[in-house]
Amino acid sequence: MNKRQTRYNFGHRLKMSFYVVAAVLIFSVAGCAVLQEAPLVEIPASQLTCDQNPEMVDGDLKTVGTFAAQGSIKKEFVKRVSYAPQQYQRRVEGTLKTETLIKLDVPAYIAYVEIYPASTIRNLILDAAVKPPNGKLSFEAVEDKRGIKVEGTLPVRFKIEREIHHLRVTANALEDPENVRHNDEEQKMWIPLKGAAIREVKFYGRE
Repeated sequence: MNKRQTRYNFGHRLKMSFYVVAAVLIFSVAGCAVLQEAPLVEIPASQLTCDQNPEMVDGDLKTVGTFAAQGSIKKEFVKRVSYAPQQYQRRVEGTLKTETLIKLDVPAYIAYVEIYPASTIRNLILDAAVKPPNGKLSFEAVEDKRGIKVEGTLPVRFKIEREIHHLRVTANALEDPENVRHNDEEQKMWIPLKGAAIREVKFYGRE
């Protein structure tokens, strides 16, 4: 074997050794990162507060929290102008929007939350905030499943993936057909609004 061939073989073996060492280092670092990453755990109910609906975060799936609704839906026949036929009109008196605010004891990284519905929930929206030093909350939208309609009783998971201190949960109120009020003479009716119901809101983050 000549000197040129010997130098080529030595250089080739050196290059291969470098690749092997680099690969070992990369996989070692990646493996350590995976091992060091703490598993996701449920945040204890004792670290959550919800003044409006404490049942939503009491850790008991048998209890139910209901959004507070304010308003009703008025249905009536109206005449825009004297010569036009009557038109059926439906409008909200008050507001369709209902909300509740959940607070963590301390700001924490939350990977996701699970909402356990106890009724239909329309236009379900989550917003998260970390309380700044000046004490004024500034909410940011949680884009995952924003504005969905929830039916059934199976839990629905929403990705948060950020540090939060407060979670605002909003939804549209529902019609209460069992308590409709009529005025037959004026051809009017009022359907009260009632809040959607949630059994539990569970938070999952790092230990």
